[in-house]
Amino acid sequence: MAMEAEFEAAVEDRRPFLFALGCLFAAWREMGKHSEGRLTLANYALALGLLIPMAALQFQQAVGFLTSAEGQAFGTSGFGAGPNPYLIWSQNSAIPILLIIRLLLGMAHLCLAWMLVEGDWSRALKCGTLIAAAMITLSLFTGVLMLDLSPLRVQFLKLAIELAAVVSISRWHIRVLSDGLPEPLAR
Repeated sequence: MAMEAEFEAAVEDRRPFLFALGCLFAAWREMGKHSEGRLTLANYALALGLLIPMAALQFQQAVGFLTSAEGQAFGTSGFGAGPNPYLIWSQNSAIPILLIIRLLLGMAHLCLAWMLVEGDWSRALKCGTLIAAAMITLSLFTGVLMLDLSPLRVQFLKLAIELAAVVSISRWHIRVLSDGLPEPLAR
């Protein structure tokens, strides 16, 4: 009721936007003082700081399959100094599948970020499993096509960090929720 009265006074002074901004800043200051607020901030930091950049990286590499300037469309051979003329047809034939896998990884990272912020842990687990399976498939295809695997090593490290962070956030979320629940009544 006090907030409504203050808002009505702000409307009469023709400053409702400033009142709303003041409330927003006050809420941001108070957010870090409570465990739920810290959890929410950590969720958004992980989503905006790690998951969305990983999605952008996947989309960037998907575009890289299509826009390479060399004759070989998407990477140099991993086992030789230059492109192998016997493998070029196979490698170029694999572009659509590799492109689909990269786009799937990008979309899955965006979905994981959304599910993390929403706190939907059952779907986040499924999405994390999809991401891991797609990365394994991508590495297998890349190895079979004798392409350079070095960019995938860094991505696997980032993926391990990402999934460990998601698991720790989910445990933190469960702990915060269990702390807020009342004790069951004794019979």
